[in-house]
Amino acid sequence: MERLGPRITLAVAIPVAAFVLMAVLALGGRQGDARHMEHALATASLAWEAKVLIHALQVERGSSAGYLSGPDQEFLTILKAARDETDQALERFRDQVSRVDPEQVGAVAQLVRRLCPELDALENHRRQVDHQRLEPLEVLPPYSSVIRRLILVASHAPEGRVHAQTPALLHAYRPLLLLKEHAGLERALGSAWLNAARRDRNVFYRYSSNLAIQDQQRSHFLALAPLEHGNALLELESRADHQALMAARAAIIENGDASQPQHLDAVEWFRITTARVDALREMEIRLSEHIMENARAEKERSRERLALWTFFILLLTVLTMGLSLLVARDLVQRYRQHQEATERIAYMARHDALTRLPNRGCFHERLEDRLAEARTNQWPLCLYLMDLEGFAELNRIWGDAVADQVLTMFARRLVEKVGADVLAARVYGDQFGLVVCKDSRLSDITLLARDLLSTLDEPFQVGERRIEVAAHLGVVLCPPYPDHASQLLVHAGLALEHAKATLGQRMCVFEPGLLDRHTEALELDHDLEQALAQGQFELHYQPKVALESGRIVSFEALLRWRHPRRGWVPPGQFIPRAEANGSIIAIGDLVLREACLQARRWRDAGWRDLTVAVNLSTVQLYQADVIARVQWALSQAGLPAQALELELTESGLMEDMDAAAETLGRLRRLGVRLSVDDFGTGYSSLAYLRRFPVHALKLDARFVKDLESSDEAEMIASAVLALAESLSLDCVAEGVETQAQADWLRTRGCGQAQGYLYARPMPANQCQPLLARGYVTRS
Repeated sequence: MERLGPRITLAVAIPVAAFVLMAVLALGGRQGDARHMEHALATASLAWEAKVLIHALQVERGSSAGYLSGPDQEFLTILKAARDETDQALERFRDQVSRVDPEQVGAVAQLVRRLCPELDALENHRRQVDHQRLEPLEVLPPYSSVIRRLILVASHAPEGRVHAQTPALLHAYRPLLLLKEHAGLERALGSAWLNAARRDRNVFYRYSSNLAIQDQQRSHFLALAPLEHGNALLELESRADHQALMAARAAIIENGDASQPQHLDAVEWFRITTARVDALREMEIRLSEHIMENARAEKERSRERLALWTFFILLLTVLTMGLSLLVARDLVQRYRQHQEATERIAYMARHDALTRLPNRGCFHERLEDRLAEARTNQWPLCLYLMDLEGFAELNRIWGDAVADQVLTMFARRLVEKVGADVLAARVYGDQFGLVVCKDSRLSDITLLARDLLSTLDEPFQVGERRIEVAAHLGVVLCPPYPDHASQLLVHAGLALEHAKATLGQRMCVFEPGLLDRHTEALELDHDLEQALAQGQFELHYQPKVALESGRIVSFEALLRWRHPRRGWVPPGQFIPRAEANGSIIAIGDLVLREACLQARRWRDAGWRDLTVAVNLSTVQLYQADVIARVQWALSQAGLPAQALELELTESGLMEDMDAAAETLGRLRRLGVRLSVDDFGTGYSSLAYLRRFPVHALKLDARFVKDLESSDEAEMIASAVLALAESLSLDCVAEGVETQAQADWLRTRGCGQAQGYLYARPMPANQCQPLLARGYVTRS
């Protein structure tokens, strides 16, 4: 009993001490929390009225600009309604200002003092608008000045303790307000341009500049905003009204400063842009509500701490009293858990853990049974193999959690569509199998196939994301009945691959001709093996020329296949097949070795600065030993790493950005130059380029070809050159065929070019005359 005394004392003293400590902390912080919350609520109320006034002023500014450009009754009606809304909002704002203690809101008081005279001056500005004494551009500055000050008021961060998420929300809030402000300016400038009786190019140039500023504010907001609010902006931009705005923008920009689009009037433009401003306002309201929720959460934290301490005290008491019960209960629970685990293991061995559908093993067994039953009774049987399109990309963009939810929802839709009598299973990650036997729907297998594909018509709603997914179907109909279920799966797989490989086709029913095409692919695989063994591959070289000096600085090695029976086989025909069957690894080693040896020969002949470029396929890039293979090729030729350049495609780099970045980093440390091939056709993102330690970008030949005939090609080429310059990367233009193209590229800072203007790809021995002309410096 004496030993229990101290323990009992501690059991009583610890909860009492905790309670006393909790009371002291709660009372000590209560007064400070109250002052802080009073300050925060006063600032929030003023900010709310400021936001309402901002929106009203933006509408009035846009309608004023439209009315001044070409007075008409519709804009006058819009302007009057806008002014009424502004007057109401201004009255509420001034009323709120009168209720706020300047000492309480600190820095906001200074903003309000500067703001009030500008608000008073707006009345005189309105009279000038009514008498049409202003040009459209002159109406904007007074409104814009007031709105910017109001934005500072609306986005002011209260001092003191805030919720942990609040700083990130506040940092994103101001860019959102500025984005909305420039969207309002776009409405005003566009209205002024479209409604003008005469063209004022300053309006058009102001409009173009405003679009660029909007893009900057959008990027700033997406970089700072939490994911859910960033996604809200992206979802807004996918809506139909936003697409209408994009089309209207494109029409204005396409016409340029020469004329206004004939099909787009100012009132319609005002309606379209108002939809965007209103949508941004809804985002702003949601973001501000999020901030307010955090403020309320902070207000409740002191109460929660008190409740938490009380809970812990009660918990200690309950734990002490219930310990013996928990021990007995634990024994019972362990026995039940053991039983449940045994049943769960048996279930999971035959079912997919995510979708709860039969897995591949179970599906194969059941398919075998149904095939045997159908053969015995001569029942019709149909196997559908369904593969979701672009699921790997969905997984990469949205993450595993979202992808898993999509799979789960899709499996649920599929089961609801086909009914319980149809065997449905998850065969692979994003591949599902269905077996329909002795069913009236088999009278038209294509109709059932369309029903299956229709399960994807409605996008999947995962949180705030609406995710669209498509699929392909491979179909096998029995009779004839194969001997085994595995043959059915093989035939369905062939039909599925054919559907995926055929542009615009979603479904393919198996027929014997598919086996013939599959056999042809196998023959090409065999020919590729023979080509390697018999030395049928050749390397041709195309020079890269420095645009300033006209000298050859490098050669790109290009693979050619001279087949003894087929003749010259295009790379676009055999390279994809080589990547699919894995022979690209051996072929890539051959190209690396031969290119390095040839570069060594040229250097030994006197051209010591000459380099060689080799295309590295996506399959090679993700090989674990790719660094060792490159080192081996360099050592075999005795070539320094700086003389070798590896060219990689954008799409290949994006398959696994983390792995690609690591491999490229190791190659760069080795000394090898790296470049991104066909740049401009894929992602072309500054964000991903900064992750990859590349030296150069290769401007795709399609844009170079259209430089003399397409403004869009010029715009894209200029953007790529600017991006390369901003990242201190070299830029190489492909497909240069005319001197005009070369001159355009040179004047805009492009360093190198290659194409038919200089030379076609040729065998190594034909390159010697080019080098002998003095295009490169001999040692």
